[in-house]
Amino acid sequence: MFRVIVSLFALALAAQLEAQTTEWRFQSFDDGSFFTGSIVPSDDRDLMFLCGERSPQGLTALQTGNMEPDITPRDSLRLYMSDKLIGSHDGVTRERQDVLLVVGATGYRFSGVNWNDLYSTWEVDLPATDPVFSVIAEQASFEVRSKAGTRVITSKGFGKAHAALTEHCQSMFTAIGQPWVSVAPAVAPKVSMRRVAEAAIQSGCGGPATMGPKTFFSGEIDGDGTEDVVVFWHEITCKGGYPRPFCGASACSAQVFVSSGHARGERPEDLLAQAVWLQPLSNGNMGIVTVGRLATCQNRPNCEFTWYWNGHEIVRLD
Repeated sequence: MFRVIVSLFALALAAQLEAQTTEWRFQSFDDGSFFTGSIVPSDDRDLMFLCGERSPQGLTALQTGNMEPDITPRDSLRLYMSDKLIGSHDGVTRERQDVLLVVGATGYRFSGVNWNDLYSTWEVDLPATDPVFSVIAEQASFEVRSKAGTRVITSKGFGKAHAALTEHCQSMFTAIGQPWVSVAPAVAPKVSMRRVAEAAIQSGCGGPATMGPKTFFSGEIDGDGTEDVVVFWHEITCKGGYPRPFCGASACSAQVFVSSGHARGERPEDLLAQAVWLQPLSNGNMGIVTVGRLATCQNRPNCEFTWYWNGHEIVRLD
């Protein structure tokens, strides 16, 4: 089981590798004697979540020749991690405690990762109800850290793939008389744009930062039922490196995080502003008001510009 151990702000920063641009996908297998369901980030087999047991079809291993099946406990998902990802087996140590998942602002350490001689890989079984799965789906990426180094893994498509895997595992285990009684019907979690924005601040600063009272502006910008967030970098001071990385001489970035765009893998919109706030629009959504520099006012009262979501992107209301 995962155990939350420490805020990422307390973790020593490791060398950052670029997140993969692939997307998680679900796949299933059933040869009549055994079944599996699994999710992987595209074709990257260095990390995989899966479940597996006897097939409802009832064939024997002798009939199919499947002598190396994946058998996982009920109500659990198994995580396989390759030696390329977290380091090779030394031939002696059967269990290790150094593997850490960093998701958003929190680190999760495994209670024990074991070496599987049959598949020559590391594995750990996780409760299917572990909240880390929802947390992963809320972020753009997560890290796997170990003594071997750090790997950044994409979270794109994870929520949808994980929901498909959970549904498949539930139905197949139920078919063989082992229902997953402890697991609610799989539903892809809603993304918390506040957490996405907080992770972006940490990434932009390369570590911790101090934030003023007007750092975050929250409201329904794109009308999809999930609260969106605007981050105003004027209110942020990074504690390490350059203190104001997203501010110029007279204006700072106002980054707009809308859940619709995030779901499509789009980057947040950057608006330069001396001040920013949200205000209601006639369509029921919130608009973003920015105060510009005198050189860009174009005879506008108070040099204010209003921006809104047009269904595809943030555009200016002229």
